[in-house]
Amino acid sequence: MPSIAQERDVHLPFDLKQPKKDATLNGTNADTRDTFHDDDAFHHLPKPQQNILLLHGPRQKYSLHTTGQIPELRAPREILVQVFGPSTDYRDVRKAAYQEYLVTNDFNVARLPSHLSVNAGAALGVAFISALLALGISLGLNFANVKEGPVGPDLWTVARESGRELIPDDIQDEVYEGISEQERPLSGDWFAIWGASSNTGRAALQLAKSSGLKVIAVADVVRHGSSLLDLGADLLVDRQDPSRAVEIIRSVTKGRLRFALDTVGKETASYLQEALQRANEGGGGQAHLVGLTGLPQTRLPSIKYHSIPIKIFHHAPFVGERAVSWLEELLVAKTLRPPEVAIAEGGLEGINRALDRLRDGSISGKRLVVPIEHSVHKTAAVSNGITNGVGDLTAPIGSIEYADKLNSEPSRIKFAYWVPNVSGGLVISKIKQRTKWDLDSNAGYAQTAERYGFEYALTQIRFMAGYGADNQHESVSFSQAILHHTERLIVMAALLPGPWNPAVAAKQIASIDNYSKGRIAVNVVSGWFKQEFTSIGQWWLDHAERYRRSREFIACLKGIWTEDQFTFKGDFYQFHDYPLKPKPVSKPGRPWPEIFQGGNSIDARENAAAGSDYYFMNGNTLEGFQTQIADVKERAKQHGREGQVKFAVNGFIIARETEGEAIRVLQEIQGKANKEAVEAFGEAVKNAGASTANKAGMWANSKFDDLVQYNDGFKTKLIGTPEQIVDRILLIKSLGVDILLVAFLHYDDDIRQFGEEVLSRVRELEAQGRGKDEAFEIRLTGDVYRARPKDVES
Repeated sequence: MPSIAQERDVHLPFDLKQPKKDATLNGTNADTRDTFHDDDAFHHLPKPQQNILLLHGPRQKYSLHTTGQIPELRAPREILVQVFGPSTDYRDVRKAAYQEYLVTNDFNVARLPSHLSVNAGAALGVAFISALLALGISLGLNFANVKEGPVGPDLWTVARESGRELIPDDIQDEVYEGISEQERPLSGDWFAIWGASSNTGRAALQLAKSSGLKVIAVADVVRHGSSLLDLGADLLVDRQDPSRAVEIIRSVTKGRLRFALDTVGKETASYLQEALQRANEGGGGQAHLVGLTGLPQTRLPSIKYHSIPIKIFHHAPFVGERAVSWLEELLVAKTLRPPEVAIAEGGLEGINRALDRLRDGSISGKRLVVPIEHSVHKTAAVSNGITNGVGDLTAPIGSIEYADKLNSEPSRIKFAYWVPNVSGGLVISKIKQRTKWDLDSNAGYAQTAERYGFEYALTQIRFMAGYGADNQHESVSFSQAILHHTERLIVMAALLPGPWNPAVAAKQIASIDNYSKGRIAVNVVSGWFKQEFTSIGQWWLDHAERYRRSREFIACLKGIWTEDQFTFKGDFYQFHDYPLKPKPVSKPGRPWPEIFQGGNSIDARENAAAGSDYYFMNGNTLEGFQTQIADVKERAKQHGREGQVKFAVNGFIIARETEGEAIRVLQEIQGKANKEAVEAFGEAVKNAGASTANKAGMWANSKFDDLVQYNDGFKTKLIGTPEQIVDRILLIKSLGVDILLVAFLHYDDDIRQFGEEVLSRVRELEAQGRGKDEAFEIRLTGDVYRARPKDVES
């Protein structure tokens, strides 16, 4: 393969194995003088095997087979690669996707520059090559005329000058008779793409613009318009009304559109042909339509129809080499933007679920990537060792790819962190805290967190100063800002019924959910700070009534988000045929943005059982956690929601080299407590758990030292060495906890340290089976959490 100029900036993300010409498979010399050696007389290792997916019939699911043979090399230019991208050469099963290893030609492999992730690279191949051949051969666009960036090949000329004997018979008409020299597009010509938000459409848009064409992008403008404009689209046309789209295209081009690509199917290709130039219009040659997945059944005589000659890439080295060499140059120069990717979990076994996400529309405008490293690299983890708890060293630690791999096991405990969007840090103490509350700092915290394995973040809601938090950023807008700075993180925005009407909240969250592609959630808090309500003219309700209002609030959110015309008649909220559009993004297993809700009281548990997706718990004893979880599960069962409520626990992290050092930090935090603020907080929260009929709930049994961390985070006892904290997290998981919500003293340093020393080790031990056996984890660690007699506890 031709080399590229900046070789030092490029690495190979896969293993290449060249065949040895003069050796047999078991390594013996192939010289004919050794004919007295009978090959059957020697021991033979079994052929290596791999996991593969097989499709046994139309409309069936793929089935996983763990004993597939690794493909053999049969030609001099074939190589064996670990799969990291899809295959366009589906005619040869050795070269098909959905297996761990496949055979490909050396002239079909592109190297990835070091700045580009493997996951992003996996999404490039099919889209780029399809767009390149559609434009460069079917339509004859000359990439040697690129205005900026690396100059590309003139594939139309290269293919035609290579001789028919080198071109497969079934694509010769497309290659040699498809478009004439006189009809090839020129700079300034219009080019339309129907399905421009698809990955092939996005690649074609960029290639067409680089060669001087004016591009019309037909897509869902609401969802994808902004990103298509960023890629250079000259005109956006919404696909929702196809007839109107055709009218707009014909009007803008004055009926002289001659070049078009459809990436969707026969129906949309039929619409697109109506937008093309007719025989009696404009002059300048025939119109040309390329169909990626199909062409119209009824065709017009004035239009030349094309199918992409994908075979030429695999059969003609002179085309393949030029294509991948230019791709490498574009990537090194950063003049080609790779597709956005959506990561699916489960490896090969998860591909059926991933395909369902594509079919139901929950993935749009992105390339779905299914990492299979956890099966491909089993031996690599043994030979290379473990770094920070993660087997497989292909992803840089602290990268999105690293986090994706870290969080690939569906049964993992997930990690969330408190967002410090209020001043004063996460403890009510005068101890020095390296934690800032401004947006720029929080954007950095969020980016670090998601790259080290955190999947959620929770913004706080305050309307006025409390417990020393003199400055407070509003939670919903702050959540949206963080989402714009991150790629994977799900941000929970705290909502307070009373100040928030569910109609306003539902509209805000639905819009942000669309902007962030489904990464917003809500945490419904019922309120404990009386002055916060009365200062802004809100009624102050007693504890039971506040939770009853929250229950109606949650019911309204879910109804507004899921029903076309929502009607509700409650004591606190009334709706009459209310239609919300757009709705939030709907994903499998997530019909609406996830709803979190906390509280230790009976009222809180009943709300969780009746309507919430997650129930937040403050720190507690072992018996306290067990009692709460069992109670909520039983109540959910009574509401017909058995198994539908998940659990989350709050904790404060102090990880140091020794347990003694960690405890001394805790003692310093508590010893330097802001006494006035803690006492004021303690007085205010008497409106919470202590105000209930049975005196049980949030902060009902919290002492002064507990209240220094305002969600009883010290009680979760995640204070000690990283190893001790890991064991305690696995115990918490074994109790049935799905998410651990944590806070830190020094956000500037502690998020990264936790990711490197604790979270990664949790993942390593989870892979070994830890965190599943409650009895085992209690025997190992449970004494730390057991309730103590009051005289000892004090």
